[in-house]
Amino acid sequence: MTQHRRRSAGETFFCLVELVRFVEYSLGMPTGHSYEFVDEDFLRRLEQLHLIAKRVSQRGASGRRRSRRLGDGLEFADHRDYTPGDDVRFIDWAYFARMERLLLRLFHEHSEAGVAILLDISASMAVDREKFIYALRSAAALGYVAMGSLERVTLLPFSEETHQPMQTGRNRRQIFQVLDYLASLKPGGRTELLKCVEEITIHRPPADIPGTVMLISDLLHCAEELSAALSLLVGRGCDVSVLHVYSPADASPPLGGPVLLRDLETNREMNVNVTDEFLDSYRLRWAEFVGACERTCLRVPAATYCDGAPLDRGATYIPAPTTVPFERLILRTLRQAGVLSG
Repeated sequence: MTQHRRRSAGETFFCLVELVRFVEYSLGMPTGHSYEFVDEDFLRRLEQLHLIAKRVSQRGASGRRRSRRLGDGLEFADHRDYTPGDDVRFIDWAYFARMERLLLRLFHEHSEAGVAILLDISASMAVDREKFIYALRSAAALGYVAMGSLERVTLLPFSEETHQPMQTGRNRRQIFQVLDYLASLKPGGRTELLKCVEEITIHRPPADIPGTVMLISDLLHCAEELSAALSLLVGRGCDVSVLHVYSPADASPPLGGPVLLRDLETNREMNVNVTDEFLDSYRLRWAEFVGACERTCLRVPAATYCDGAPLDRGATYIPAPTTVPFERLILRTLRQAGVLSG
């Protein structure tokens, strides 16, 4: 019984220390600022996310993690055929002794590249305000936990153009600067995903390409660009996660009778009579759309790296309906993206 009481006291002390630290961070919140997507409950859940992340993370304090890129790390990744000029130190001689075939051992690179959060702020994200707020909260939470895990984070909003990005250090004390930045964003315009992806891949030197990319979007109006954008990211060695944010109204609109529908991105209008049969047909098409998005992520062509060896294929697709508590979404996303393990 005594040992149990000691453990409880230690855990209580640890939580109190973390609470004091968070109060210190909160005192740094700019006065006179208010955020539509932030309240006390959100801040409390944000700190709980950080505490959980600290406990489940198995990494050290250096901000290094396994990458899809191949390099000179210690963790075995794959084999490929030996070609003249390759470093003979990496030949798998044990395999050669058995099969009389020269194969080169490949290893995961342990990357210190940062995390990029691509946030869709096109007009379709504002059809349902709940959806846009959920996307903002997800971006804030992903950035906060990643910074707490000693990652450098780049927030990059996009619509018809790529907006001025925000870059952070490896310090979660910058969370209120992140909140200020996110609160300043106004949704509007068409979706131009490929242009945004080109900005962080083609137009940057290899050393500045992020190791992890998290796309937060409703994926509307970018179906034709999604495959090309993901291929470009995977082809540059990025670990890509796609958070498909959608609201209940997206999946099953609460409409009935004669209505005039207008596409906020194209301004096209359509008069329809919404009947039960119409809604059933819509829900079926929506399910097909979601399935197509997932297949597009999974079937991204294999990346071919500078050494000619394809490794992991595809991007991670994560459905993110606004009915799912965002803490659960964020932890799942960070684990699957490799920012957290455990």
